[in-house]
Order: sequence, then C-alpha cells, then structure tokens
Amino acid sequence: MTIMKRLFGKPLPLLALASLSVLVVIPCFSADAPVERSRHVLVIVVDGAMPAVVKSARQNTASLSSYNSILTGVWADKHGVTSHRRQRPNHDKYPCFFKRLKEHKAGAYCSSIVNWQPINDRMVPEADHKAKGANDAEVVELAAKHLQEADPDVLFIQLDEVDGAGHGNGYSADSPKYVEAIEKADKYVGDLVAAVKKRKNYANEDWLIIVLSDHGGKGTSHGGDSPEERTVFMIVSGEQAKKAEVSPGPGIVAVTPTALHYLGVQIKPEWGLEAEPFGLKDYEPAPKTKPGNAAGE
Repeated sequence: MTIMKRLFGKPLPLLALASLSVLVVIPCFSADAPVERSRHVLVIVVDGAMPAVVKSARQNTASLSSYNSILTGVWADKHGVTSHRRQRPNHDKYPCFFKRLKEHKAGAYCSSIVNWQPINDRMVPEADHKAKGANDAEVVELAAKHLQEADPDVLFIQLDEVDGAGHGNGYSADSPKYVEAIEKADKYVGDLVAAVKKRKNYANEDWLIIVLSDHGGKGTSHGGDSPEERTVFMIVSGEQAKKAEVSPGPGIVAVTPTALHYLGVQIKPEWGLEAEPFGLKDYEPAPKTKPGNAAGE
C-alpha cells in the first residue's frame, strides 16, 4: 500500500489511519495459483474528506473541476471545467480514462456508481453501467450487488455524505458530525473491499484499490485555493502496490495514469496527462533532470 502524501499541518487521523487497516486485505495465494490473474480497478472517492496528507495544486476546489481532473488526468486549464457552472468539458481532447481503456482493450467494461448525479450526467460518457444511490449506504449496496452480478474492469464509486457534513457542520476535526461522517465513510470503504473479496472469481483476479478525496474544505465551504481546501489524500492498495510507502505526489490527476498503467495501457505523451503512475511496483518514474542540465548531472 502506498500513500501519496504532502504534509500540511496535522492530519485528521480517522480516515488516514482507519483506511490503512481496512485496505490491507489482499490475501496470499498458494504456489499453484495462477501466475497471471485478470486485473481490475476499484476507485473510491470520499467527497470532501480532508485528512491533510496530500496537497493537490493548480486549480480551484469546486467538485466539477476536481472530478474531471480525477477522471481525465489533467487540470482544469486543460479539461475546461473551472467551476460549478454548466461548462462543457473538453472530452474530445482529454476524455475520461474509461475511453482510453476501451481503445486499448476491446470489450472493456466500465462502471460508475455515485451519490452525486452530475458525475454520471457529465463526466463518464463511456461508462457501460451507471447508477445513483439515494445516499451513501445505497451507493455501497448497489456497488456490492454490481460486483456480484457483473465483471467491471473499472468500478468508480463516489460517496458524498462527508462533503455534506462539512457543508452543514464545518470541515474540521473539531466538528463531531464531520468526524462521524468520515468514520461512517471508512466503514463503507471496508464494505466495498469486502464485496470485492466475495466475488466468485476473486482468486483469479488482481484488484488495485484507489481511495482518495477530491477536495478538503474551510469553514463550511470549498471552491477556493486555501491549503485546507486543496489538501487531500490518495491511497493505492493491492498486490501490485508498493508496500508501506508514504511519499509526496501530484494529487488527484494521478488516478488516471495509475489506473491506465496498471491495466496495461501504454500512456502516450500526446495525451498531455499531468502526472505519472503512482505507487505501483512495476513503474519507476524517470529521473528528473536539474534545471539547465539535460543530463541531470
């Protein structure tokens, strides 16, 4: 498991620490288990959670901006959604990563199950299955059912009630209702992981689980550029994740390249992605050269 981290102040311990215990769930297999198992990705976004362990930068923290960056791998100056206004994302040039996967793998199956409907309406046009829960508990219920009945290569989940608690009661460790919402979301993450493990063909599958927040908050709002609003977290867990590593990272735009690389998609420079794959055993970032020295010496 790898946590992408840029420290800014004290972390909220609940989701950061409880998620660690929840996500270490991949069992060991016997020597005669298949060497190559089918790869799948589960992305869980806990909207508005702010454990202050990763700092994402370069755009405001409106949800439409953030989710487009998660799903396309580029910041708002490229995908074009800079606020909650009904802006049309530039999906022709910067599509949802579902499209990149489908271009690589014929028949790839992608699903999106959310609490916040604009994600399904405007951000995942290539999804084969879309569903909306009336609340986070129903999102988890729908996702668990889908995991037993379908075979998604990628399942994208959005939980919304932490953000609602922040808006209603304050984004703060001093807000009991906000903390309670994070604790409940942490349980939902555990339920989703348990649903993955209950799949009939789980022994022949290799799941990468990515858990993150799209933004934090300040007071009872978000959308600005304060450290409290920009600070998020990202956890990468699974057999192919680097173990017990905590490191700085580029923020929410790392989800797309991480998922694509893990699923065997060769990332092309012309896609303009803003980050490299993060936290995977089989990927080492190219060494960065020093300014003014192409050789990096």
